[in-house]
Amino acid sequence: MEQVRVCRFCGHIEAAPGSERCDNCEAFSGMISVPRAEAERLSRSRKFDFLRSRLLIPGIALAVTALLAFWVSWNYLGLAPNPPVASTDVAPTLDPGDWPQTRRTVEGAGFTPNPVPYPHEIRWSYNSGGPLLNAPAVAGNLVYLTTDTGKLVALDRATGLPVWEHSTGFPSSSTPAVAGDLVVYAVRPGRILALDAMTGALQWERDMGNPILASPVVRDGTVYIGVGDYKLYALDIASGVVLWSFTTDDWVIAAVCLADNALIVVSKDNLLHVVDTDTGRRRLEYDTGRARQILGGPATQDDLVYVGSQKGRVWAINWRARSLPWDRFALFWKTTFHVWGWLTDPPSQRGSVWGAQVEGDVAQSPALAGGRVYVASVSGVVSALEASSGEALWETALGSPVTTAPTVAGSTVLVGTESGMVAGLDARNGRLSWRFETGGKITGNPVVAASTLYVVSHDGNLYALEAVP
Repeated sequence: MEQVRVCRFCGHIEAAPGSERCDNCEAFSGMISVPRAEAERLSRSRKFDFLRSRLLIPGIALAVTALLAFWVSWNYLGLAPNPPVASTDVAPTLDPGDWPQTRRTVEGAGFTPNPVPYPHEIRWSYNSGGPLLNAPAVAGNLVYLTTDTGKLVALDRATGLPVWEHSTGFPSSSTPAVAGDLVVYAVRPGRILALDAMTGALQWERDMGNPILASPVVRDGTVYIGVGDYKLYALDIASGVVLWSFTTDDWVIAAVCLADNALIVVSKDNLLHVVDTDTGRRRLEYDTGRARQILGGPATQDDLVYVGSQKGRVWAINWRARSLPWDRFALFWKTTFHVWGWLTDPPSQRGSVWGAQVEGDVAQSPALAGGRVYVASVSGVVSALEASSGEALWETALGSPVTTAPTVAGSTVLVGTESGMVAGLDARNGRLSWRFETGGKITGNPVVAASTLYVVSHDGNLYALEAVP
């Protein structure tokens, strides 16, 4: 039988004799002498293996590229179908005489144009029988108050007398939200309830299965609230049905804020997320740094969102910016190279506008009014910053840790302290204009609705303060 030479590597057949080098792949010591039938079988096998090895890596790369393009299109370019929308467009009132939900409006600014009543006196007070931790909501003729004794109480706005109460037996860390004929609130073990705002009758209840510390925010028939399972939920206010959810990297304990079709949520780590309310998907992710945990909520005005963090940092971020999938990976290595001295300029994240330093950890939401950002720190310092640049305008030390987010009413900045004092500061220069003392720590933001200032205290009382005639 005819003997021929075949290359063990590529399967090339040559007539014997010849050199030890393959004329096709130029491999040395690859030629062996075998019968032609065996050579043809071996050639077919080697050519198939050779072709497969040449196509395998490009094929895998093409498949990975296709999958990545699909993932980006699905998550960032709107390829995925949109979630269901709310069955109603009911929303809290914007009347400056009311304070219908936490921070008053969905922007989270904590501002009302109504001036603070001063000099003031106690018009009425309501004792709940236990510490009051959360600011009330005020809408129509009623004041809605959650208690640590497991109740939601509706009080007559003029007299402070109870109109109705709903008892769950579970404490709440939630300021209620009033929209249309419903009042929505949450209890700490993880239940969200909607009651008839006038009668207190239960309309629906949903058990989220995880603790809830955040207050609900309502816009256009949708309730937005963070839960201890690392998720933000959007629920239909009419039924309590979950429309969509968004997963973060830690507990969501602060209320969200909204602007246009963007929702801004912070988790109890160092990340701020901008989520599209139409799709429920992330548009921007902003990292404040590992040592700068975000504990308070965000506030937005125009194109910027403001948030404070530990280590006394306040941030202004353009919420219209868009993240790319590889941004955090690139930021990590750029930061590392900057620390090593390989990059001269520190890296800048998408959406960065400015960062400012204030004294003490900022553990509460900022307040926005008149082109200024007002923040308070646990060290007892209240600061005013220029909203467009972060320039420090003034700071005032109160001598006691500030335990509430600031509220701006007219030209007065209001904060509550650990010592039980509500301080009224002149928004223009930070000077202390007046103070009101309670018998316990204040953790609920002072609320101004129409001509009344409402203050909750750990002494168990809700105080309604009105101007002295």
